[in-house]
Amino acid sequence: MARAAEELYLSQSAVSIQIRKLSDAIGLPLHEVIGKKLYITEAGHEVVSAAEEIFSTIDHLDDTINNLKGLTAGRLRIAVVTTAKYFLPRILGPFCREYPDIDVEFHVGNRAQIIERLNNNRDDLYFFNDLPRDLDVTTHQFLPNPLAVIASREHPLAQRKRLKWSDLKDEKFLIREPGSGTQNAIQKHLNKLDLTIERKMTITSNEAIKYAVAENMGLTILSAYVLADGVGLGLVQLRVKGFPILSDWHVAYPKQKSLSLTAQRFLEFILKRGPDVLPMENLEQQVEQALQRV
Repeated sequence: MARAAEELYLSQSAVSIQIRKLSDAIGLPLHEVIGKKLYITEAGHEVVSAAEEIFSTIDHLDDTINNLKGLTAGRLRIAVVTTAKYFLPRILGPFCREYPDIDVEFHVGNRAQIIERLNNNRDDLYFFNDLPRDLDVTTHQFLPNPLAVIASREHPLAQRKRLKWSDLKDEKFLIREPGSGTQNAIQKHLNKLDLTIERKMTITSNEAIKYAVAENMGLTILSAYVLADGVGLGLVQLRVKGFPILSDWHVAYPKQKSLSLTAQRFLEFILKRGPDVLPMENLEQQVEQALQRV
C-alpha cells in the first residue's frame, strides 16, 4: 500500500480507501493480512489480470492513433542492461531530434530486471549483451561489444605491453554479480580457456566498479565502452593474451509482439543509421584498440 501510494503521489490512507471501495464494488476481498504481511486473494489476482488487459488495450489504442498520425507523436519504451547506457543515448539523441514529439521511456537495470520486464511485456524494445536463450524473442545484432581487461593508469601492469593471464593471478578483480550479462560472458570465456579468477570482489554496479578501478582498488573486465566513458578517470586497457572477449549487442522483443510504428522506426534507425552515429570518436578508438588481438 505504501509503495502504491508513493507511485501515485497519494497518501497511504487514500489508496486504502480506493482499494476498499473497489473490493466493495466487486463483492469480494482483494487482499488479506496474515500476521504483518499482506497477501492478494484469488479475486485480487483476477482484478490485476483484468487491469493489465485494460491497460494493454489502451496502449494498443494509443499506438494505433499515433500510427494514424503518421508518427508525428508517440511513445517509445526501451529497457537496457546497465552497460548499454554508455552508448544508447548517442543513438537516442539523433532519433529524438528527428522525431521531437516522441516521448521516450528509458529503463536501466541489471540483466534479471530487464528479462523480467520483457516477460511482462513492459516495453517495446530490450537491449542485451548476453541474450536470454530460453525466451521466444526476435533479435537483431547491431554493435560489437568487446570486453577488455581494465586497470587504472597508475597500476604497475599498465606499463606492460604484453601480459599473460598468469601475470594477473595475484590481482584482485572487481566483477559484476553472478547472472549479469557481462559476468556470464566472462565466465564462459574463462571456462573455455580453463582460467580462473583467484581474488575477486563482487560489485553490482558498473559505475561503482569503474570508480573503484580508477582508485586502483583492483582490475576489472568490462565493455570497452567504459574506457571511452571514463577517459577523465585514467582508465586503460591491459594487453592480456586471450582478451578481449568478443561479444555483441543485441536488440530484442517478443516474437508475438506487434511493434508500434514508433518502435519500428527506432529499430530501423538503430540497424541502418546506428553506425553513422555510433560510436563517438573516442569510443571508436577504444573499440578498435580492444579488437586488436595480442
